[in-house]
Amino acid sequence: MRTRIWWLVLVGVLGIGAYFGITRIVAQRSLQRAKTAFGLQDWRTARGELRSYLEVFPSNEEARLRLAEAYFKDSALNSERAVSSAIQQLEFIRRESPLWPAARIQEARMCLFVRMQTHRAERLLRESLAAAPENVEAHYVLWKLLDLTGRSHLAEPHFRKVLESTPLDKRPFCLREWYMSQFYPATANPEIDRLMGFLEPGAAHDSTTEFRRLVKFREQEPRAALNHADVARWFSLEGDPKAALELLQQALDTTDAPLEEQFFVATLAQVLFDLGEFDRALKIYQAWPGEPSGYEYFRLGAIFSDEVERDYEQAILSYRKVIAVWPGQADWRIQNRLARCLAKAGHEPAAETMRQQAKSVELLMETKVHAPLRQSLATPDQLEICQQMTQFYEQLGLAFETQHWREQAQRLQLMNHQSGSNRTP
Repeated sequence: MRTRIWWLVLVGVLGIGAYFGITRIVAQRSLQRAKTAFGLQDWRTARGELRSYLEVFPSNEEARLRLAEAYFKDSALNSERAVSSAIQQLEFIRRESPLWPAARIQEARMCLFVRMQTHRAERLLRESLAAAPENVEAHYVLWKLLDLTGRSHLAEPHFRKVLESTPLDKRPFCLREWYMSQFYPATANPEIDRLMGFLEPGAAHDSTTEFRRLVKFREQEPRAALNHADVARWFSLEGDPKAALELLQQALDTTDAPLEEQFFVATLAQVLFDLGEFDRALKIYQAWPGEPSGYEYFRLGAIFSDEVERDYEQAILSYRKVIAVWPGQADWRIQNRLARCLAKAGHEPAAETMRQQAKSVELLMETKVHAPLRQSLATPDQLEICQQMTQFYEQLGLAFETQHWREQAQRLQLMNHQSGSNRTP
């Protein structure tokens, strides 16, 4: 009897082991079929196979990430349902996981391009970069987000990270994207605007496209102060500071911690200054949140030191910091402010030099300069356009862009020379 019991136990254990072994094999085959389906962009099959796999291996975070991707990329699904299902999968990925930054980027893409929640998307991207500072995808998406929210002038650090990782022969296209961000930011991403429904197929961008986009972002996250600041900045740049101030005043009462957002504070201070409310503008500026640095901070500091406090030497220092970084090198208006400040401080030779520089930059900003460049950039990987762009950026004094366009021109020259040598009999 005892022997029989032992045999029964042994058979039971072996049966259970066989069951789990077969289950694991079946699950692994499901994973392989899911990978094949991904290659074919058969998202429905991929999801089914991944769900089967996760029933056996529920803690596999890579499979969760792929399942979220299969939901997001399937255009046959209702977009909101797909995003909700995808984010549900991403929530399984732990913060300490090496896949956590990738999960945050994927969620940010969905929040930005489908839900149009730019504030949440930006927070997710910055969380991802805090965990993985060199993540190129996060830098790229954040660059595009800043373009779409009227803050392209703050995107340069992210562009540089993207360019560094771009293959040499693809860099002209990345440099072209950056040129559009620099000089045509409102219309730099027409395909994204079409994808998000802000631009009809075949329609051309006009001044209202960006406005509609910014208003939509604000509607999606009405408590996010940055979204209100983006719309107010649009009105400010369009020459309507009263409308901008009205929006900002409303946001002070209806949004979460607006005076903790640097861009909100910068926009409010600038609008108050434009309306002649100098004391209030200075008070807002002096309560700057976070680290006192960056383009917006130094630009406002220079203007206030110059025109409110009459501290010309301090203003000169701040102006020089501003024109040393993008977009200060192309801002001939701020350079003219520096020239006037130098003159008021009694530095006339330096003032005249700055006047000449400002005039030179102003001429480089004219349509007759940019129209042919923009047209030629349809094929940025051609030797002639690389040489033209090198010359343009050299005249503008932007060493980084000059260097990279020159490298492309030299690379293409070498290729042409080698090609010609190979044809020589």
